[in-house]
Amino acid sequence: VYHQIREDLERQGVIFLDTDTGLREHPELFKEYFGKAIPAGDNKFAALNTAVWSGGSFIYVPKGVHVEIPLQAYFRINTENMGQFERTLIIADEDSYVHYVEGCTAPIYKSDSLHSAIVEIFVRKNARVRYTT
Repeated sequence: VYHQIREDLERQGVIFLDTDTGLREHPELFKEYFGKAIPAGDNKFAALNTAVWSGGSFIYVPKGVHVEIPLQAYFRINTENMGQFERTLIIADEDSYVHYVEGCTAPIYKSDSLHSAIVEIFVRKNARVRYTT
């Protein structure tokens, strides 16, 4: 079912990739928006995230496309003393709709870990994005 849904979304022009692949396969679109809502100089956590950014989600929904199922991603810290610095970049073109659900967890460790993510959402005219975390 997942592959069928994915193929259907791809036929409509929807992009749903990890950020590394998004940057590699769609560099112009990615660079146009990445870091624009929350630039590296915004605050110390934005600076840290930008410096050591490690993965995340990249979503683009073309003009007029309504994604009928929620897109989902899950991030997990699996190691003690680890930092997680993912980026989520969502671009909804005019008259589009998407619901994106992301979650992150970590087991209870004896030492601390840090989760410092950045989410940037761009919603064009008459588009709608529902973001759930």
